[in-house]
Amino acid sequence: FKQSEIKEHVDVTTSNKALDLKLKDFGPYHIDYSRNGTHLLIAGRKGHVASMDWRKGELRAELHLNETCQAATYLQSEQYFAVAQKKYTFIYDHEGVELHRLKQHVEVKHMEFLPYHYLLATAGQTGWLKYQDVSTGQLVAELRTKLGPTTAMAQNPWNAVMHLGHSNGTVTLWAPNMPTPLVRLLSARGPITSVAIDRQGYYMATTGADKSMKIWDIRNFRELHNIENLPTPGTNVSISDTGLLALTRGPHVTLWKDA
Repeated sequence: FKQSEIKEHVDVTTSNKALDLKLKDFGPYHIDYSRNGTHLLIAGRKGHVASMDWRKGELRAELHLNETCQAATYLQSEQYFAVAQKKYTFIYDHEGVELHRLKQHVEVKHMEFLPYHYLLATAGQTGWLKYQDVSTGQLVAELRTKLGPTTAMAQNPWNAVMHLGHSNGTVTLWAPNMPTPLVRLLSARGPITSVAIDRQGYYMATTGADKSMKIWDIRNFRELHNIENLPTPGTNVSISDTGLLALTRGPHVTLWKDA
């Protein structure tokens, strides 16, 4: 489907929401929406970071950091956002003013914000999972995974348990008050490339560099489906609120319904 075809077939208010950003110089981009869906945060790998109200087309903050940016996420609202830069992680306000430098969060590749706990969870090259309380500024927990650099990370939106994927094909589940993983699963014969959990917290989908995709029932840790022969390894997997499963591999996107 082309974008123009989608715009023709949806109602007027939806078609007006389509926006086209030509960002050719600083990609690839990592994007994040605020919790109420009004603001969009984009972070380019080469250091271009921007926060905008996408419905009004208003640019709120734009930064050119001139260093690598791995990830970015909004915190409790669109007033604050965190950016994982080359070495440290920084927190900026809605105008792009640097507020904090988180010295303990080094070489972060993945970030998740837990909105009901006010915790920023980070993981990356160092193999540590760290939780930062953004209301008091304290480091709540530092958990050593002992499994090398973290290759994928997702939070379970139902119970805020963090799911980390590792290069030996295991997925570990973590809570900030436990020094060891709650669960350890072997889900692939190569590095885990992406993890996704559905909204109810029942199912987890993982993709691996061995061209596999697996769907697990996290209530009893049973493997439900296993696709082992994808044409190329999946790079990203996501589950929508209505239960659609989207898998990207290179330039292709595949969608499954009721997967």
